[in-house]
Amino acid sequence: MKKWIIPVLYAAVLALAFSYRHEITDWLESDPPLFLMILLAALLALFPIAPYKVVIAILGYAYGTVWAAAISWFGTTIAAVIVYAAVRSLYQEPGRRLLGKYTAIHRFTTVVERRPFQSILLARLLPVIPQMAVNLYAGVASIPFWTYTAASAIGKIPAILLYAWLGSGLADHPVIFAAVAAGLMLLTALFMAAFRWYKGRTT
Repeated sequence: MKKWIIPVLYAAVLALAFSYRHEITDWLESDPPLFLMILLAALLALFPIAPYKVVIAILGYAYGTVWAAAISWFGTTIAAVIVYAAVRSLYQEPGRRLLGKYTAIHRFTTVVERRPFQSILLARLLPVIPQMAVNLYAGVASIPFWTYTAASAIGKIPAILLYAWLGSGLADHPVIFAAVAAGLMLLTALFMAAFRWYKGRTT
């Protein structure tokens, strides 16, 4: 399979999903079978027509914390493994060459490959790191499949439980939801400010 087919197919499916985003949202709020919900959760993680945190919250509102967390966890873990496998089989060599052009990234990759489980786990736990970026990077770096899968599966649990809980209590506790959301945004802003300060000191 030619390497350009995957990006073209991805873009086409993403455009199609975006066109029908309202219908998908309405369907999410209905009561479809569980296996279809897991499949849809995986597809929404692969083709993010909406932030996945919103998807988890909608599932939490519809199914409650536990079931929403389980559906989201299975879906996003399946999607993470698919992206990892696709990148590793098709784009690892050109990706490695690209990373090798930048000394800082190359050094960072060396550190990650020495402690792959801890690195992936930390990346999953930090809410400011895009999860798709972790999937792509792990596929390029020399991270064993089961190490990546285990660290990803464990690291996704806290955030999924949080957003599922927020979604389940949105109607009954809007003040708590707003407070937690504000706290997460503040934490993200502080993290970004600290990162920029550290970057400024090291350059």
